[in-house]
Amino acid sequence: MRFVLVSTHVDQTTGYSKVVSNLLAQVATLAPKVKTFHFGFQRHPEKKNIRKVPEGIVAYDAAANEDPKEEGFGFNKIHEYIEMVGPDVVMIYNDPMIIARFIQAMKYKKGETPYKLWLYVDQVYQGINPQLMDELNKSADKVYCFTDSWAQTYTEYGKDIPLPKVIEHAVDSTIFSNMPPVQRTALRKNVGLPPEGIVFLNANRNSQRKRQDLTIMGFVELLRRHPGKPLWLLMVTSVDPQKGAYYDIQRIFADQLQRAGLDVNVYGKRMAVVDTAPPNTLNDEGMNQIYNMCDIGINTSDGEGFGLCQLEHLYTGAPQVVTDVGSYRSFLPTTVAAYVRPGPLVYQAAGMPLGLSSPSFNPDDVASAMESTIEKYVTMQSAAREMKFKTWSDVCASWLSDLKTAST
Repeated sequence: MRFVLVSTHVDQTTGYSKVVSNLLAQVATLAPKVKTFHFGFQRHPEKKNIRKVPEGIVAYDAAANEDPKEEGFGFNKIHEYIEMVGPDVVMIYNDPMIIARFIQAMKYKKGETPYKLWLYVDQVYQGINPQLMDELNKSADKVYCFTDSWAQTYTEYGKDIPLPKVIEHAVDSTIFSNMPPVQRTALRKNVGLPPEGIVFLNANRNSQRKRQDLTIMGFVELLRRHPGKPLWLLMVTSVDPQKGAYYDIQRIFADQLQRAGLDVNVYGKRMAVVDTAPPNTLNDEGMNQIYNMCDIGINTSDGEGFGLCQLEHLYTGAPQVVTDVGSYRSFLPTTVAAYVRPGPLVYQAAGMPLGLSSPSFNPDDVASAMESTIEKYVTMQSAAREMKFKTWSDVCASWLSDLKTAST
């Protein structure tokens, strides 16, 4: 059987690329019965050799082959690529908007096109545009979601929609680990963090949805409440708006300190930044070091498909502070995570098809969740270290079984 996976290129820095790297490693185990081709898009021209395509996978760099050059997705190449490969199954992994654009570019017609179409759908908000979901539902032969809760949400986009199957995310134990204290101290020194301070980590990309302003506002309120405590925040993200950064995190931090009546000369260094904007590169090994130098993870997104950074950081023994959105509760029990309760809804702009609304959050509640995690840190850290984590082999087992069945 010939199988094509259409997704972000593995040689990239997003969560998509990390997930697809592991998916390809799993499907490669089905060779030679299943021959896998990867149509990898948006490989960044300034960031190379972050991850390698797993052995046995036939890779195609869609961004490099676009003609004419567009957005790096390869929409103008996918149809001829599919015709060249002649697959039995094509699977597209991305959000509904990108998936729909690929379906149109592939000229796919269910029941007429000589291959099956599977979708691995990333949902981050409720209320995706109905016309967009209709496009997916009329085309898909099989649908996968990140969690059981997102699978249930998917069924609400039409009548008699079968419950999608689930491919969760997992942690690569060959890369991520809990390092000894002596290494943690040395790593902190490298980025100017004190050996004994309490360090919060936000490792999300700098987009509007990730609401990094909320993290900073909550942290400054925490400083205001506890001005004598050694509290620090490490932001691992892009800071250059020319490279896609949405929030000016350093100006926000300075403004919040001033509004809180905290001396910028005293507290201005309490937020450290690791800039991930190109040409800077932070590979998985580097992320493991960052996870290990930080005590507590935090994500204040107003919508989240899964939360891979939180899962990986938790694996190293770090409790988490998260907004109560998406499907965090599928892998973050309250023994290891503090949840920030949602407030009134905020409606999305009319041109935003991936959700109708998102919850708002109060920075004071963010600070209280951070405060609670500090107070319960020893107990929560112990619970994190006792947790059992799924492997990529575990979460992909059902999907691989479907591929085996399709190949017979």
